[in-house]
Amino acid sequence: MGLDWVFHYLYGLPSPAYTREKPMQVLAVGISRSATESLREALHILGYNHTHHGFDTILPPSSLEGTYRLLQKKYTTTDTVGRSTLKLTADDLDTVLGNCVGVSDLIAAEFAPELIAAYPDAKVILNVRRNRDDWYHSMQQTMGYFDANPVDWDWCKSWFSAELFWVRQTMCRTMMPRFFRGSFASNGKWVYEQHVAMIRGLGLPENRLLEWSVEDGWEPLCRFLGKDVPSEEFPNGNPPKAWAERIARTMESHHRRAVRNMLLTGTVVVGAGAALVGYYFLS
Repeated sequence: MGLDWVFHYLYGLPSPAYTREKPMQVLAVGISRSATESLREALHILGYNHTHHGFDTILPPSSLEGTYRLLQKKYTTTDTVGRSTLKLTADDLDTVLGNCVGVSDLIAAEFAPELIAAYPDAKVILNVRRNRDDWYHSMQQTMGYFDANPVDWDWCKSWFSAELFWVRQTMCRTMMPRFFRGSFASNGKWVYEQHVAMIRGLGLPENRLLEWSVEDGWEPLCRFLGKDVPSEEFPNGNPPKAWAERIARTMESHHRRAVRNMLLTGTVVVGAGAALVGYYFLS
């Protein structure tokens, strides 16, 4: 685990006390920006409340810390010949998802094989976006925020705020580069195709897997889930501008806290240095 114990010790946040009261019912395993927010809202209308979404991962930093633990267990657990194995159980996944009856967005895509194996009674929706170029552009405008981890001012600030640290450590340093094989910008489109092919290749029966696009609307979704079609229009998602504004509001508070802690640390260091110099010359 390397320095992980240090990270959890220095930047540990109170862990949510999730308890599974209802079984997992729906796994929407399509990649972010494949109508994940529209689908999540639709599932809520149909009674699958609460369905976990990317905002549930990113906005409460304690969930990010828990997600990082899952990522580390997934990618550092191997069998005797060094191949990665499905070592995440329902108990593991419930540390992050335990109060949810559904899950969507990048965490569902990242852990899709593990989720499908851990919750064998849950319905699986492969939500796709038909125009790959539109999907790629939408991802660049949103999740592209987490695609790089440059050594810059933000990177430096991340070491002075637990909340900002886990955003960087989980999203920028781990989940995005792992899922997109190093870089979304370079590999996004072929990883998307590979992910869709992987889910199709699992050989799930028709009564468990639905391939769906937002253009399909209510009817195939409700038929698959055994629900009546609602009278209201299908939800209209999460446009890139609204996504960016929501993330910016949260990140602003993390950045303010980091700058405050940097200034406090600098003050302590300078003060300690001045005290040592004074002691040296007065001794």
